[in-house]
Amino acid sequence: MQLARLQARAMGYPDLRIIVIEHPLGGIEPDEVLAKVPDAAAAVSRLMGVD
Repeated sequence: MQLARLQARAMGYPDLRIIVIEHPLGGIEPDEVLAKVPDAAAAVSRLMGVD
């Protein structure tokens, strides 16, 4: 998260909303990626204020 915030600031987006998705993501089977979707979607919803 700290690296993401630093990168966002460096690229001119200091207030960029960031979510964290449990790793790994690369190199895993599609069904394993799909299993992570509910948590990621919930995080996006929280950031958007639509719990």
